[in-house]
Amino acid sequence: MKSHKSTLQSVLSAVLKVIRVYEWLLNLYVLDFFVDNHWEKLPTSWREIFQNIDPQVLGDIISGNHNNYVLPLSFLSLLKTVQTYSLPRTSIYNYESFKEIHSIHDSCRGHPRLKNLFLKHVKLKKRHEVTLMAEIVHHTASQVKCDAVVDFGSGLGHLVRLLAYKYDLYAAGIECQSQLTQDARKQDWELEYTAKKYLSTESAIKLRRPIHFDIILNNISQLDHLVLPDTMDNYGLIGLHPCGDLGPLLLKHFVSSNKVRFICVVGCCYMKLTCEGADRGYPMSKYLTGLDSGLSYASREISCHSIDTYCDRLKNGHYEDLKIHAYRAALERILVEHDPKLRHAQVRSIKNSDNMTFQRYCTLAVERLELPLPTCASTWSRGEADLQQWRRVVTVYTLRLLLAPLVETVILLDRILFVIENGFSCNIRPVFDPKISPRNHIIVAKRM
Repeated sequence: MKSHKSTLQSVLSAVLKVIRVYEWLLNLYVLDFFVDNHWEKLPTSWREIFQNIDPQVLGDIISGNHNNYVLPLSFLSLLKTVQTYSLPRTSIYNYESFKEIHSIHDSCRGHPRLKNLFLKHVKLKKRHEVTLMAEIVHHTASQVKCDAVVDFGSGLGHLVRLLAYKYDLYAAGIECQSQLTQDARKQDWELEYTAKKYLSTESAIKLRRPIHFDIILNNISQLDHLVLPDTMDNYGLIGLHPCGDLGPLLLKHFVSSNKVRFICVVGCCYMKLTCEGADRGYPMSKYLTGLDSGLSYASREISCHSIDTYCDRLKNGHYEDLKIHAYRAALERILVEHDPKLRHAQVRSIKNSDNMTFQRYCTLAVERLELPLPTCASTWSRGEADLQQWRRVVTVYTLRLLLAPLVETVILLDRILFVIENGFSCNIRPVFDPKISPRNHIIVAKRM
């Protein structure tokens, strides 16, 4: 573990140095492209090569595919560094990775008419996530001989429902929105109603219905006072994309409570992390706290974007709709010139703008602001000229996105190091297909 700890520290130190060097790029908001003249902020050698590169080729470059361009050494160095230090994103799991163990026919898991019952009302992305997450949670629970789990941010209860009815675990869902909790209970009843049509009376009686709580978590002490049934005296903590500080809160509870046998958590919404104070969500580890480890809101926000899907769109030539970035950036210049207080104002999101005039786009985008639009013809002429630079806007955004995995790597490795510093083994692995679920790394730690 000591060797693993020192390796993590070395990686974190190296990645933070890279982030410090390219912080200026991470902190560029795409809508400020024309206001702050982002193109001129790029190194001269980068501008010279990228100004004539088609976005489709740029997608290949970012993905590490072969190209015929002679790229600047500074950019090649950055690209190699990102590839070296970023956490692997290709999923090591699929539905066939887990061999179905022999199941009793007279059960929710074994009856052929009930196998897909858990996927009812579940959208494709969530179906992908809960299916794989449930398998990993069940496997981890078996390793530590634990038969209870508590899911924080359980939403409609899809995951706890799967763990309870299919895997026979005692399961509790914690959700802050009472309406979601009510709907989760309703779906439990619907599932049981259907299951009882096919199961024997004896098996139906044994069904383990999950329980659902309405709780708003603000601090770790609330977790210590959770009133759970006797069957859940010891349990595993699970969090499927807990927002902001909730993920770190669960990790802190794991290391501090002997009741928690294991934890499986997949992070999300890093821009909502608290970065100051004793209860902060980042940094968590003692090592990172002692370094220049600050991550701006902009860098944490871009780290939540889907680089895999975005690069695919570029490589496949499906980038015409990315012109919307240029539309919004051109509008931002008009808003700031009208009133600096309107900088980053919330405007209406407009889709399918490719065949729309700039003036029409602006009219629709600012209608909620009740703002009079310019009447000067030169303003609209300049706006149309700005739109002709959409490839540059896409290029700068893509270069920012190139750095996003490094930021996520720092945040996730900081969490692992925190667990290790507290005396536990911990690992991380890519679970979901990153093109379906961009935040696809699961942190697993066990109290053996």
